[in-house]
Amino acid sequence: MDSNTRPSYITPPPSFTQSTNPYHSVGDDTYSFAALVASTPSHSGFRPQESALGSDMDFDISSTLPNQPSIVTSNDHNDAMISISTSFHPNTRPTPDTTFSAGDGVIFCVYSKIILAVCPTAFSSVIGDPLSHPRFRTETILLDAPSAEVNIIFHALYGTSPASNRPDFETLVRAVDRMPTYSLSPKALIRPSGSLYELLLFYAPLHPVDAYALAAHHELHPLAVSVSPHLLSIKIQSISDEAAERMGAIYFKKLLELHLGRFAALKGILLRPPHPHPASKTCSFDDQRKNIRAWALASASLVWDAGPDLSSQMIRNALNPTTENLTCEMCLQTLKDKIKDVVVQWSSVRRTI
Repeated sequence: MDSNTRPSYITPPPSFTQSTNPYHSVGDDTYSFAALVASTPSHSGFRPQESALGSDMDFDISSTLPNQPSIVTSNDHNDAMISISTSFHPNTRPTPDTTFSAGDGVIFCVYSKIILAVCPTAFSSVIGDPLSHPRFRTETILLDAPSAEVNIIFHALYGTSPASNRPDFETLVRAVDRMPTYSLSPKALIRPSGSLYELLLFYAPLHPVDAYALAAHHELHPLAVSVSPHLLSIKIQSISDEAAERMGAIYFKKLLELHLGRFAALKGILLRPPHPHPASKTCSFDDQRKNIRAWALASASLVWDAGPDLSSQMIRNALNPTTENLTCEMCLQTLKDKIKDVVVQWSSVRRTI
């Protein structure tokens, strides 16, 4: 070979690169492929590497994804990119046989039998036929929901948790609200000890009204019960008309009864004064009446200021002053026992709807 002649080397195929897809940057469940394998030269020994996952992706995208959705082209028109879910991609097991495309173009590859086992009518309102129909093994099903919501829905169908993608509460609510439009039952997919149930319950302390309204709206009774203690600190009159309408009359009434029931229970517990002890030379019945009056005043003040979320420590702080400056040991012990009994009774009052 002439030393001045440039040797002819095989041009390596382009490698997979990390997408600038904004859904990936916020912890969403997608990654992108650049320069699809189908469009690259092939030669012996080539195995493409996907940098975002650090694992071999040994499949031909063009043959795996039937009816490929539109491919987003970069500004220089040299690279073609497509976004695929990292949880629901062609290399999952069992091998996917159905392809969905979210409203923002992200591809989800799923196994239809898993979905149909959970919900036989899944997506029938969108596709018009059962998901088991043979044509959906070769056609891509288009969904109008963004990938963040579709990801949550498929995790619910698979019984896995989307927590690793860190969806915010608003996205979870929108995903659950969208389920019925896809012929999916939230009641069937959100059950106690389930991953989506636990994730919604995790957000309940920060969004108690919205979490309760979501549960009430979709008749997720176990979730509504679990969320309801977080509403004890909420004033009923502060609940917006929209939230009350979303709860519905039945669950709004349950919440109102919870608040009123705890108020009534507190009054009943405190209105029973300590029992007097037998009169003695150092402590007559008149002396004990003073203690009863002090108890009544402390109890009235406590009931006036208390809310349904009244803590045991607040009860002790309000009633302990009645034991101060007592010279009678029997009166002192009687009041201490009464305060302890009040705390025990209050802790047994129901805290859920």
